[in-house]
Amino acid sequence: MNRLLNQVSARIISNDEVLSYPGAAYFLLRLEATVISNTANPGQFLMLKCGDDCILRRPLSIHGLCDDSRIELLYRVIRTADGTPPGKGTDWLSQQKKGGKVNFIGPLGNGFKVAAESKRLLIVAGGIGFAPLGFLARQALSHGRQVTLLLGARSAAGIIPGNMIPSGATCVITTDDGSTGKKGLVIDMLPGYLEGADQIFACGPQAMLEKLASLPELHSKPVQVSLEVRMGCGTGACYGCSIRTTHGMKRVCREGPVFDIKDIIWQEVSI
Repeated sequence: MNRLLNQVSARIISNDEVLSYPGAAYFLLRLEATVISNTANPGQFLMLKCGDDCILRRPLSIHGLCDDSRIELLYRVIRTADGTPPGKGTDWLSQQKKGGKVNFIGPLGNGFKVAAESKRLLIVAGGIGFAPLGFLARQALSHGRQVTLLLGARSAAGIIPGNMIPSGATCVITTDDGSTGKKGLVIDMLPGYLEGADQIFACGPQAMLEKLASLPELHSKPVQVSLEVRMGCGTGACYGCSIRTTHGMKRVCREGPVFDIKDIIWQEVSI
């Protein structure tokens, strides 16, 4: 696995709000990052320095690669009822403009592993879990694989814009309230799409992933999940993001963030 731990200062190409709904907004950040654009893999992440007031860097999943020199990061800014952001890091990042620079280390972590013989992938994304999975879907499609993307949100307002859905993927939209697509939780729809799937990949809220792990239909299927956790260093030195697995304690930033779903002891995970 390639690890580039040197700090990189990257120029901002664009930093646009792509989705806004009560409580949150999504931004798509594009960086000039030739030094890592040829080494990054789906599921890996960067640790960004978000201003002088934030001591700890913020982990952001790599959402995609553009050309040979650009990298995309899709991130969410949470907003409270009065409109003020509770997180200084992502709020600072959302205010950075084209031409400015951000500092990061990466790519970090272990990404998704697609078996050479896998031809049909089933990808399950809940909310901002689409960030690493969009990269995976586009790469799989470019290699001639079939991709079915199950995309879930609470309502139509939280669904990723259509122009961001990977071209060529079969996309199934679900919303909790039925305001668009199929009504219900995205996990409830999953059993109907299992037939023919060689591998399953998922990222989203912990409750979604726990329910996914409990489905008896998946016991015979290879399933990989990407965990979203708070991180201190992002390089494995602080052990702050450790979780218990069937193979002992593992650091999400180092041995993850992608794990085999059967290896995680979910009742002891606190994300």
